[in-house]
Amino acid sequence: LEAANMQLLLSLALLMAVATDAFAPPSLGQCRVGRLPQLRSHAVTMMAKKKSGGAAAKVQVLLKANVDGVGKANEVKTVNTGYYNNFLRPKALADLISDAEVEVKEAKEQEARDQLKQDAVDKAAALEKLGGLVMKRKVGAGGKIFGSVTSKQLIDEIKKKSGGKLVVSSKQKWDVPDVGGTGEFTAKVQLHPEVSGTIKFTVEAEK
Repeated sequence: LEAANMQLLLSLALLMAVATDAFAPPSLGQCRVGRLPQLRSHAVTMMAKKKSGGAAAKVQVLLKANVDGVGKANEVKTVNTGYYNNFLRPKALADLISDAEVEVKEAKEQEARDQLKQDAVDKAAALEKLGGLVMKRKVGAGGKIFGSVTSKQLIDEIKKKSGGKLVVSSKQKWDVPDVGGTGEFTAKVQLHPEVSGTIKFTVEAEK
């Protein structure tokens, strides 16, 4: 029993000695030779972590004007907070916009696009319902007409026949056949990227 107690006391003494050595302050030589390189290495590591992990905060903005390298007016973009606070906001080039506001904006834009397409569909139906146009032309030898048929002339005839209710723009893409004589022809106009209208017309000789 006494031998066992003596062994226990020796073990406790050894543990205390190890603990004391672990927490003892380093000697001057240790600081110069061992500790300083370790501290410097630790500082460099922390700086690297800060650089790699400290990404700049971002904000979502609605551009109010075209901004080089960012986007065009009315576009939603994500930019650095500092860039917004220091450049975009002071120059009134953008406003903050939330996800909920973006959803409302996109819904309104989609509604406007749908309406434009529906207007084009309605206009195409109105052109078909209007019926064929009659274009009078002077006819020379061999049945050839003098002049030609242009999109502007067709637009004028459409407006005249519809009583001004149906207006088609000359800025839209037209496909008018090359008319060399009398007969029936068909022209097409692009009313919308997904909708085209058809205009039938007859060229007759003037009497």
